[in-house]
Amino acid sequence: MRTVVSHIVPPILMGLIMALAYLGGFHKPDPHGIPVAVVGNAATAGPIAARIQSATGDMLDVRTVPSREAATDELSSLHLAGAFVPSRSHPTLLAASAAAPSTAQAVQEVFTKVAAAQDKPLTVSDVAPLTSEDPLGQNAFFFLVTLSVASYATAIAIGAAGATRRFRERLGLLVAAAAVIATAQLAVAMVLYDMFAGHGGPVWALSFLYCLIVLGIGVGLHTLVGRFSTLLFSAVFVGLNFTSSGGVLAAEMQPGFFGWLHAFWIGGGFLDVMRHIVYFPHATVSHGVGVLTGWFLAACGCLALSHHIHFRRELAERTADDHERLRETLRRIGREGLSDEEALALELEEDVAV
Repeated sequence: MRTVVSHIVPPILMGLIMALAYLGGFHKPDPHGIPVAVVGNAATAGPIAARIQSATGDMLDVRTVPSREAATDELSSLHLAGAFVPSRSHPTLLAASAAAPSTAQAVQEVFTKVAAAQDKPLTVSDVAPLTSEDPLGQNAFFFLVTLSVASYATAIAIGAAGATRRFRERLGLLVAAAAVIATAQLAVAMVLYDMFAGHGGPVWALSFLYCLIVLGIGVGLHTLVGRFSTLLFSAVFVGLNFTSSGGVLAAEMQPGFFGWLHAFWIGGGFLDVMRHIVYFPHATVSHGVGVLTGWFLAACGCLALSHHIHFRRELAERTADDHERLRETLRRIGREGLSDEEALALELEEDVAV
């Protein structure tokens, strides 16, 4: 019964982790600190920005930008989620829905009320719209899901089935698996569903790097955590990863913990670079690249630790074998100097001891 319970507890804990992460991260969007701007000179736009800031509290972070062109540049660089252009007859909201659809919707609701309070219709101009193949803006997120599940499951398989293989063989399996997963998943996405059209090369390179990281951490840590690998990796690469990635809700739409995770968790780095590739080629990609670089170094560290542990175990096994051979040699030498009766008596004594 103890063995049965020990196998039942991990999946129950896994479900609890999923409930805490998914329900905690998605059940109630909590917009805070969304960066927006009012377009115009300080004398005219400043008072409007101040009133909007006062009315929305910490939901928005309102500032001013001098011109519509400057606002468009800020939106294209992902520094703003919306920019309000005041007008006596037709106020306009500049948005970038491809950056974060849920955030763009929240911003639009706020400024629709601002315009309605003045009895004016609001015109929305999307400077970075979603494509027809990605109408919900979720393609990159679900692609992240497929890569993650395939990679961490494969890491467990390599760690378990390849535990007796040499380190270089397991490393070769890891690299090959990363290439196969990235290629197969991207082929399905592009050929069957026409996703990421025109960006196949960069998306494949990013996917390969992501799979390498997940597989490296998975294979490396499997040596330490053993049968608890599924529990640990589902928490790291699913529960915490998907909720903090910004794929369903942007960091500024979630409770603070997930926004904090987004700043350095692997899924957030992956989606930041994906947005740069597909929608915002002129935006800086340094943050996402920095996050992925840090995780790649962590994967290398896990593999190095695994190699060290395996080396120590192999050394201990070889030492034990050497000691056994030495004892056998000494026993054989000892018997050679005995009479037949004494040698037989010694063998009988050893058999009884065994």
